[in-house]
Amino acid sequence: MAAARDEEPYEVDYRGDLSIPPGWKVGGFAPWHLTDPAPVDCRECGAPMPPLLTVDAGEWDGGSESWIPVEDRAQDGAAGVGRSARPTGVLLGRRLMRVHTCPAGPAHPHRLSFQ
Repeated sequence: MAAARDEEPYEVDYRGDLSIPPGWKVGGFAPWHLTDPAPVDCRECGAPMPPLLTVDAGEWDGGSESWIPVEDRAQDGAAGVGRSARPTGVLLGRRLMRVHTCPAGPAHPHRLSFQ
């Protein structure tokens, strides 16, 4: 473990590198790190709606350098927040959008949350 840490150019951060990975994701949990938490409940049955899809503005940022592909590290440098961090060019809300679905009824309308 110590040898692997010596090879890393920076120290791994729990939030950016492990618990809230950046980028587009299917499923998972909705972290509320940009705004206050807000309930996303089904308008038909009241069930909590987990995220089905998260659309993020970037694939990595300055706090999540471990997510930079090896081929992009040389292009963007150590900070890694260059143009290649946003390959899709999509920007929704402040940074990301989530599509939530109702687990109790797939025909129930989806909901969106923005951060």
